[in-house]
Amino acid sequence: MKKYIYGLFAIALILVSCTDKEDIDIAYKSQLTVSASHIFDSFTPVISHDDFSLNKEGQGVWNINLHTFIYDEQGNLVQKAEKTDSSLSSNLTCDLMLTPGEYTIISIAEFSGTYSDQSYKFWNISNENSLRDLKIEESDKLVTSPFETLGVNTQKITVDDKVCSITIDIKPVTGLLEVIIWDDDFTGMGENGFSFYAPYIQDLSIYASQLKQIVKFDGITPFYEYNTQTTRYMVQTHSPLMQVNKGGAKQVLGYRAFLPTENRDFFWELNCVKGCGQYLFTDGKDFQTSDKTTPVTIESGKQYVMDLVLDATYLFVQDYDPSKDMFERINEHLASYNKNLIKANLSERYDKYVGMNKNTIETYLGKDPYFTGESNNTVTYWGDGLISLITVRFKDASMQKANRIMLTWAISTQEQYDAVTDCLGELYTPLENGTTENVKQFINASTLQESTVGISWDIHNKCLYYDAIK
Repeated sequence: MKKYIYGLFAIALILVSCTDKEDIDIAYKSQLTVSASHIFDSFTPVISHDDFSLNKEGQGVWNINLHTFIYDEQGNLVQKAEKTDSSLSSNLTCDLMLTPGEYTIISIAEFSGTYSDQSYKFWNISNENSLRDLKIEESDKLVTSPFETLGVNTQKITVDDKVCSITIDIKPVTGLLEVIIWDDDFTGMGENGFSFYAPYIQDLSIYASQLKQIVKFDGITPFYEYNTQTTRYMVQTHSPLMQVNKGGAKQVLGYRAFLPTENRDFFWELNCVKGCGQYLFTDGKDFQTSDKTTPVTIESGKQYVMDLVLDATYLFVQDYDPSKDMFERINEHLASYNKNLIKANLSERYDKYVGMNKNTIETYLGKDPYFTGESNNTVTYWGDGLISLITVRFKDASMQKANRIMLTWAISTQEQYDAVTDCLGELYTPLENGTTENVKQFINASTLQESTVGISWDIHNKCLYYDAIK
C-alpha cells in the first residue's frame, strides 16, 4: 500500500514539473476565403463581350486554379490550400489553424485548359516550401489567350487569441495585350480584300527583345525576372498566305499577358514565298525584319493593343483606349503613318533626277530596272513606301538626259491625296496656273522664270510628274 501511494505522488510531481517548464502552444482557428472573380475587371473585352468566359465556343475550355500558401516569420510553409474550378466566381475556402504570431499569405490565380485539342498550363509554381525560394514561371507553350493572365495577392496577418476571417480578392499582376494582325487591303492593290503582300508572305512572327517571365518574392513584395532566354520572346505567329488560300479572316485577333516590364519594344520578322522578296522589298531578300517599335511600359492590370498592318509592313503598340473601336484606331494609325511616309518619300526631291543620265539615276536610287519601255527611252523601277513605281523618261534612246520622272502612288483615300498635296506645298512653290480640283501644279523655285522643273500632281490617276521646263 505504501508503494502504491508513493507511485501516485511521483506521477503528480512529473505532471506539475512539465506544466511549469514550458507553455503549451494553442492554435487558433481562422477562416480564409480566396477569390479571383474580379481578375479581368480592369480589362475590356474587344473580340466579343464574352472574351473572358472560361467556356466559349472556339476559345477553348479553361479552369481557374487557386492557390494559397501560408508562411511563418522564418519564411517556412506552414499550411497551403488549392482548388481548380470551371467557374471564375468559385472561391477557395479553408480553415487555418495557426499559433499566435506573424504570417505571410501568398495567393495565386492561374489558368489551365484545352484549346484545339491541346492542353495548356500557362504558369508553373515551384519551391513552395520556402517563401524565399517560391517561384512562378511562365510556360513556353504559346497560345494567344486572355487566360495567360496571372493573379497574385500578398499580405501579412497577425494571429492572436481571437478567431478571425480573412478574405482575399486576387487581382492581375500581368498586363493584357490585344494583338491584331491586319491582312486587309488598305491600298486597293490587293485581291479579294487581302493585302497585296498577303499571297507572297509565307509566315511572319512578332517578337519582344526580352520579357520578364518569372515571379519571385522579397517578403510580401513580388518582383520579376527574365528567364534564360533573353534575346527574343515570341508574341504571335501568323501565315498570310494560309489565310488567303483558305479564304480566312482578314483580321487575326488574340491576347497575350505580360509581367510588368519597363520600356519594352517589339519587332517582327517575315519569310516570303521563295523568290518573291525581289518584287516586294527594296533589298530583294525573302527574309525581312522590322525596326523596333516605340517602347511601352507594361503595368499590372493595364491593357495594351498591338496592330501589325501587312500593307504598311508596320507594327504599332500603345495603351488601349476603350473609347475607340479597332477600325477607328487603325485608320488614325494609318493616316499618321502614311503622312509621315509620304513626307519621307517626297523629301527624296525627285526633281533633282531631271536632267541626269540613266547610270547616275540608278546610283542614286540604288535600284536595277524593272522593265524598259518599247520606245527604249523609258525605264521603270520598283518604288519604296507608298510609291509603287518610278518611271523615268529620257530625251532619247541614249538615256543621257531625263526629262520626266513619274511616280505612281499606292494610295486610295482623300486623306492620302491631301497629304501628298500638303507635302508638295511645303517643298515647292504652288502654281495657280494649271491647278484644278484633280491636278495640283508646283514649281521648284520661287518664280516660273527661275524654275527648271514643273511638278504636276494628278490625283485622279495617282501619278506625280516632274517635268523639265528648260
